[in-house]
Amino acid sequence: MSKIIEFQEPYKSQRIKRYVEKSLKANYYTAGEFEEKCKIFLSKNFGFKNTLITHSATGALEIAALLLKKQHSNKTVYLPSYTFSSTANAFIRAGFKIKFLDVNENNMMIDFKEASEKASGNILVPVHYGGHSVEMDNVSSFMKEGVLIEDAAQSLGTSWKNKQVGLFGDLSAVSFHHTKNIQGGFAGLISVNNKKYLERAKYIYERGTDRSKVMSGLKSKYEWVEIGSSFQVPDLISAIILAQLEDLDLITKKRKEIYDFYTKYFSDEKFLNYCYQPIVSKNSKTNYHAFYLIFNTYKLAKDFIAFTKKRGISCFIGYVPLHNSVKGRMLKLDKKLSKTEKYSKLVVRLPLHTNINKQDLKRIKNVFNEFFIDK
Repeated sequence: MSKIIEFQEPYKSQRIKRYVEKSLKANYYTAGEFEEKCKIFLSKNFGFKNTLITHSATGALEIAALLLKKQHSNKTVYLPSYTFSSTANAFIRAGFKIKFLDVNENNMMIDFKEASEKASGNILVPVHYGGHSVEMDNVSSFMKEGVLIEDAAQSLGTSWKNKQVGLFGDLSAVSFHHTKNIQGGFAGLISVNNKKYLERAKYIYERGTDRSKVMSGLKSKYEWVEIGSSFQVPDLISAIILAQLEDLDLITKKRKEIYDFYTKYFSDEKFLNYCYQPIVSKNSKTNYHAFYLIFNTYKLAKDFIAFTKKRGISCFIGYVPLHNSVKGRMLKLDKKLSKTEKYSKLVVRLPLHTNINKQDLKRIKNVFNEFFIDK
């Protein structure tokens, strides 16, 4: 029996092994030299100047929510329903009122017209989906009076007009979850772009203490100064992240090869009878995180997933919209979002990771040919 071509597999290298072994020889298993090296790399290569490496992107969003609660508790948080639960959980846990926005059918990111009418002057959390960028010129134009928090979980390496996404908002979250391009268990980061939040961000990150001032020599003893929690990662995880950051060119090259294969395969106009590729602005440069199709009907999407699964190729449908999920209905957040409800059922993501080889791609092509010929 042929091997299963998994939807996602971890990147492995000798560099990861060396760095992990080195971290285990240290006199501590908490934050250390690898975390600092990660921050330096992220600053130099992506422009993230004020970052905190967190145990998850969920944790990064929770820090953002806690930061905003003090000054902006009267504001409503607007976010797409088509996203992972963490985006909503962080703000609900902090006591914010949230409202969901519809998507556009081109790429499953926020509908700008609706967002501009409702989110201006409030808090907006756009989600950069699938390694593509939200059109940040549009967002920035109507969010001058509000607070912008970017959910860039899937988007390390994605840019808008050559600027890394996650640098446009007051705050942003990036993920190093094992399904992302750079994988560190469940880890993530918060980028504090608006410096007025930086000091409190460090307090919240350090379990509500001003320990950061002691570490920088500004105080001799730290105190409890803020409501916070433990968001840090052990240096072992930072070692795994750093090893991949240093291999990023190779990782990106391999992912691009697979992404380009899919792009070329589905570029034939005959496929428009079945599905289409996301339509994104030329100003958005992908990081090759995901390749997804939007099928013309739910039956086609469902049949495609079943057909490929039976032949050992793991494809998955997109998110169940949060407003239609169990908790969304319990919280009475289930207002009508017509495009989200229609198109969320039609999104199918294809396998994309560094372990897919040329033989795998040949097999994938044959299976796809078999499915679409039968149609």
